[in-house]
Amino acid sequence: MEDVLVLGLGNELFTDEGVGVVASRLIEGMGLPAVEVVDGGTLGLALLPTIEGRQALLILDAFLSEELAPGEIVDLDIEDLRREARLLYSAHQLGVNEVLAAADLVGATPGLVAAVGMVPASVETGFGLSGVAEKALPSMVDKALEILASWGVKEMAHA
Repeated sequence: MEDVLVLGLGNELFTDEGVGVVASRLIEGMGLPAVEVVDGGTLGLALLPTIEGRQALLILDAFLSEELAPGEIVDLDIEDLRREARLLYSAHQLGVNEVLAAADLVGATPGLVAAVGMVPASVETGFGLSGVAEKALPSMVDKALEILASWGVKEMAHA
């Protein structure tokens, strides 16, 4: 088990709701050292054993907002996540804040926790990201890599 967990969340059957899973696959393809990438889908509390024992947790997901435009990227720290109910929302069973509360109860919360979210343009039934989300995806991945770098994760050289 790696020290750093990148957890992609969402349901790819609801267009941009699956953006966290898509972004996590892109990061997985980079082969970052000491990083495990998991497609958490819509598993909610079932993710608790996956989170346990990690030093750092980075969550990637859709972020519902009436103030921000579709495709905008947000980054949240653990305190933001404990307050927010807009990640893991539409098709998910439980919010990130509930999973973190459960992790707190069993002493399993990693020391470093952050999330990167994208405001979806669509959460309608359908497979594949909207054009807006597809265009913003590189910015979401860049923000995730920026957070990982701040935690000491170094990108591997691509052959």
